[in-house]
Amino acid sequence: MDKKKKVLLLGSGYVSGPVIEYLSRDPSVEITTASVMKEQLEQLAKKYSSIIPVVVDVTKDEEKLSSMVKKHDLVISLLPYSFHPLVARKCIDGKVNLVTASYLTPAMKELQQSVEAAGITVISEVGLDPGLDHMLAMECIDKAKEVGATVASYTSFCGGLPAPEHSDNPLRYKFSWSPQGVLLNTVQPATYLKNGEIVNIPAGGALLDSVTVMDFFPGLNLEGFPNRDSTKYAEPYGIQSAHTLLRGTLRYRGYSKAVGGFVKLGLINTDLCLLLSAAAPSMKWQELMCKLLGLKPSVKSDDLREAVYNKLDKDEKQLEAVEWLGLLGDEPVPRADTIVGALAKHMEIKLSFGTGERDMIVMRSEIGMRHPSGHLEEKHISLVVYGDAKGYSAMAKTVGYPTAIAAKMVLDGEISTKGMVIPLTKNVYGPILERVRAEGIVYNTQSIIKQ
Repeated sequence: MDKKKKVLLLGSGYVSGPVIEYLSRDPSVEITTASVMKEQLEQLAKKYSSIIPVVVDVTKDEEKLSSMVKKHDLVISLLPYSFHPLVARKCIDGKVNLVTASYLTPAMKELQQSVEAAGITVISEVGLDPGLDHMLAMECIDKAKEVGATVASYTSFCGGLPAPEHSDNPLRYKFSWSPQGVLLNTVQPATYLKNGEIVNIPAGGALLDSVTVMDFFPGLNLEGFPNRDSTKYAEPYGIQSAHTLLRGTLRYRGYSKAVGGFVKLGLINTDLCLLLSAAAPSMKWQELMCKLLGLKPSVKSDDLREAVYNKLDKDEKQLEAVEWLGLLGDEPVPRADTIVGALAKHMEIKLSFGTGERDMIVMRSEIGMRHPSGHLEEKHISLVVYGDAKGYSAMAKTVGYPTAIAAKMVLDGEISTKGMVIPLTKNVYGPILERVRAEGIVYNTQSIIKQ
């Protein structure tokens, strides 16, 4: 009998289902799933009887993590990205390959020499964004170069959204995981290239003033805003010729305005807030609002509403979002280290997907290519995926399946490159793009000749 290929999967969240399901199709693959979430693990073990569940907090029990890693051929980490360097170090020590869907962060890049010296493969950025966005871009860019064309412009927007029929709240948004990262993204700085000029957007919420209407699918009523530093992709994509380079986030129209209200009120605040600690007395949202606005806690509700309305520059839509979330009422503020942490916990309850509600992924890339003949071709690449009400969410599918396919390629020796790998080369992105189609992740392309 063939020797088992042993995979250690760290994490049991929403992405783990498609990863386990895909890898389990090969009976020679044995999957151990380690997680601190006992109930999630039990549900996974019930659904996928072949897995070996282990309840452990690998972020706290490093010895256990080391011993588990050494017994496997490959580790897939679905933990939060900040734990990947810890996992990578254990993989280096045990000479075990690693796959993650997260960004290749500076902390991971620092391990590059150690990874190469250990003779292992560490793959990052093989989810949706980052992941499929790179692969779709590189497939198009490589084809352009084959015919002697140069890339003149590249814009790509991606968003995980509720399906349109479930977008009926003032934020037009729902969360399938902790909202804190999503909220903090709105106050990050951003940099992009537009018509040869570098545009810098400072931190603190200015991003929300850089929103543009995205009407490539007019029926979806979308808006977009820049995401982090887009200019750093010129080199890895090999498109230094581009005069426009912009990667961004998609939301339904109205989202940015609503979140802009939270910024005005001081709710997207990462400073330590002792008022909300476990040791402090319980606090209601209306009391916290009074504190933020410098009002006495005894203020009448109408006066508080008026003060908030004025602080929001008399913006009705922003007030509607604040009231809808119950931030002027007497619900308790969740315990947290920071105000944004408390708001995230509160929103996770108020804006979670209900039973049978589905999500949606929209990705759109537009690549301008100048051909040797002088004419300009614009390539539009569109990916729209809906979640299954009784199955996997769109986010789980579009992150989980590419991750699982990359892992299988490493197990089978299809990817044998040693060191840090991201899916920018044809030998990696080609098979993944081909195989995700069979999982219902289908993209289409359209060409427009401009001149």
